[in-house]
Amino acid sequence: MDEKKFSTYLTEDGFWCIEQMGVRSFLFVGDSEALLVDCCFGGDLRSVCEGITDKPLRVVITHADGDHTGCARQFEKIYMHPAEFDRYYLKNNHDAPAAPLWEGDVIDIGTFRFEVILIPGHTPGSIALLEREKRFVIGGDSIASGPIFMFGDGRNVPAFLASMEKLKNLRADFDKVYGSHHRLIEDPAVIDDLASFASDVLEGDLPEPQDDPGGKAPPHVRLYCRGNAGFLLAKP
Repeated sequence: MDEKKFSTYLTEDGFWCIEQMGVRSFLFVGDSEALLVDCCFGGDLRSVCEGITDKPLRVVITHADGDHTGCARQFEKIYMHPAEFDRYYLKNNHDAPAAPLWEGDVIDIGTFRFEVILIPGHTPGSIALLEREKRFVIGGDSIASGPIFMFGDGRNVPAFLASMEKLKNLRADFDKVYGSHHRLIEDPAVIDDLASFASDVLEGDLPEPQDDPGGKAPPHVRLYCRGNAGFLLAKP
């Protein structure tokens, strides 16, 4: 079995989901260009995209962890928040040029129009992409009902809490969240659970730890869950 095989399916008109080994990228086909959000682990992602559309590709990453940048070198330029440049170049050794994407920037490909929202915490430059007219948001790894990695360099629970509070203030602008892991479509109410649990963590109010069900975390990291929120944390 080819572990790097991609699975693709049409999510909405002009909106494709591309899955690989438990992570998702998203391809939006616009009027004159297409937008690829995130780059999976590896393999020939560019050919997958070109099999769906022949329009020029613009590539954005929600954050620079390796499972979102694995195919970055297949593209001429990768847009991300500059707070991710260090992680992108140094941790993952990428050579495709990184271009800045700032909070408040708008990515308009005609059929879809995304506003960039900075949501640090999972990583310093994590972003969400808000489509106000179609009323959904791409949340990267930051909005999920499954375990969120909150251990290691760049993870910051206070920043994560601030980001969830920020998203709560935008709740009137979207009805669903598309996530990079776990459930494809999340109810925006999960943001309330994540904010509440992050606050509990900062106050030292932790439930009993569990083993990482995915088996990918180091031995000193345990899974803590409350309601629909779960964090992988390094705790004694």
